[in-house]
Amino acid sequence: MPENGCLTWPYWNLLMFDFVYKQKRLVQVVLALITLPFAFFGVDYYFRGTASAGEVARVGGDKITQVEFANAIRDQQERMRQSLGANYDPAVFDNPEVRYATLEQLISQRLLEDQARRDRLRVSDEQVRQYISEIPAFQVDGKFSPERYQQLLAMQSPPKSSPEFVNDVRRALIQTPLQEPIAGASIVAKSNVERYLGLVEQRREVAYAAVGSEAFRKDVKADDAAIKAYYDANQSAFQTPEQAKIEYVSLTPDSLGSQANIDPAAVRKQYDENLKQYAKAEERQASHILIAVKPDAKDDEKAAAKKKAEDLAAQARRTPAKFAELAKENSQDPGSAAQGGDLGFISHDGSMVKPFEDAVFSGKEGDIIGPVQTDFGWHVIKVTAIKPAKTQSFEEARGQIEQDLKRQQSMRNFVDAASQFENLVYEQAESLQPVAKALNLKVQTTDWLTRSQLLPLGQNNPKFVQAVFSPDSLQAKRNTDAIEVAPNTMMAARVIDYKPAAPRAFDEVKADIRRQLEHTAASELAQKTGREKLALLQQGKDAGLVFGKPVTLARNQAQPGFQTEALARIFQGDPAKLPEYVGMPAPDGGFAIYKIVQVIAAPAPDAARLSTFSARVGEQLGRELFAANLASLKAKAEVKINQTALEKDSRSGEAPAPVAPSPPARRR
Repeated sequence: MPENGCLTWPYWNLLMFDFVYKQKRLVQVVLALITLPFAFFGVDYYFRGTASAGEVARVGGDKITQVEFANAIRDQQERMRQSLGANYDPAVFDNPEVRYATLEQLISQRLLEDQARRDRLRVSDEQVRQYISEIPAFQVDGKFSPERYQQLLAMQSPPKSSPEFVNDVRRALIQTPLQEPIAGASIVAKSNVERYLGLVEQRREVAYAAVGSEAFRKDVKADDAAIKAYYDANQSAFQTPEQAKIEYVSLTPDSLGSQANIDPAAVRKQYDENLKQYAKAEERQASHILIAVKPDAKDDEKAAAKKKAEDLAAQARRTPAKFAELAKENSQDPGSAAQGGDLGFISHDGSMVKPFEDAVFSGKEGDIIGPVQTDFGWHVIKVTAIKPAKTQSFEEARGQIEQDLKRQQSMRNFVDAASQFENLVYEQAESLQPVAKALNLKVQTTDWLTRSQLLPLGQNNPKFVQAVFSPDSLQAKRNTDAIEVAPNTMMAARVIDYKPAAPRAFDEVKADIRRQLEHTAASELAQKTGREKLALLQQGKDAGLVFGKPVTLARNQAQPGFQTEALARIFQGDPAKLPEYVGMPAPDGGFAIYKIVQVIAAPAPDAARLSTFSARVGEQLGRELFAANLASLKAKAEVKINQTALEKDSRSGEAPAPVAPSPPARRR
């Protein structure tokens, strides 16, 4: 937390602090149910039914179906997609370990639900209602808004009804008594925390020397026979990749946006019924000088701080134009002192601590106010500018309202069009023109593309690439299935022309193979020599190496030129015998040797830091205890996992999904 935390925290943190602090674990569960921004995903949800599917696992007498498992996978995919954005790789969910971990979460949830039933835990309708009404995301002007509540539930992916959300919250509330007493009851000894901090914050001075592979290149030579043998044994590595020319169509809400017709009366109604959304509250620009006072300060220290603030306030009133200079010289707020105390524009909405905010909005432009006391000390405040409250007129707001309503209509149109898109792509598989004509989409054509070049076109979704290069697409030139490549985006493609992979001629790759073989041989010699020199150094002998200037490394901070594995080895070195030498192969093929010159002990932590890390370590221990409790419940329960179903889904690379209630017969 910044030293003047209230003045530099993000608004959202201030809004949520008390709520999260009081119910920190439960709020994580509930907020996961209403994650913002909501992104539309899982188009299949809208046109697939819930036909009975096989079991993935059974917990006692309660089964976990493939449908539930598929939905859990999709939830995890969406959270990762929102978190990572363009860096999201859906292929991670083809990993059996990731899929098994997701199943373990479902099993844990079932175990807790079963424990709650046995303990006869209940949550009344009134308790659920009260809890939901206190969620800030559902509030307008500090009060629960039914309209906001329904709006956010409708924006979920997929949209969630109020009864569904109430059941989710009720389940979370019921399970809380089974988690909090265990996860929140860990007490960590002060000596253990001090030792932990001492290890984490320890630093080491290290010098570096390298045995490079280039020096050994003159000693190695790959003959033609070895090169040819390598080529014959690895021909698949020396091929031109397969390529395809395709045409494709893409369905998104934006592609349907031009088809959304907005009634002018609806625009006016939206404005009239939501005037508060188009009102901007008064804002004031303020600067301040902070004389900080620690919570545990002695009375004479508090008095001295107040006296200094009073003197600065008097100086500021005598020469208001020099307020910025006074702030730069005297303010103890590191976030604003360099800017002459300027805090920018603020609203009277609780984003600052109340005494400070009330003071800012009590004066006129140019007033010097204070000293004002807060939990952080004494503030001398100057009101530098005022932006009066303003409500946009209907004409000013109309464009934005029309855009919002059109976007909402486009989303509704998209849901309806998704099923039609899938069916037309399949039913008229010889061309994309019918679906393009029916939905007013454009068929686009590409040049020759390899698999890697096609991936960005399909928004980095490997399923799209697999579909394009599938035998059915290449041989029969049929449309691919409609594929949801990203939230709110469906694509289908058809191969126009295809070039299979072909081997490159030996003479074409001969020089590349020679360089590769010689580099490998030189690297082997360099690493062998490097290990020999490391052994000499560890025996206290001279290895003929010249080490560079020592640098100071921290265990938990990346350092240019030092791999993560190198840092790990350096901090595993024995500090009792210095200098200590460790080594490892270098990324360039050589061998790196690190000389640990000095171990710098961590400074003794102050009380605040000890308290923070005690809580952090305690939370980690709490999580481990809770995991142990879950393991105990699992050992007592009869848990069976259908490994065949799980592995089958993993091999297919797709989450299992229910079958459409009345689908056309699929060719694949």
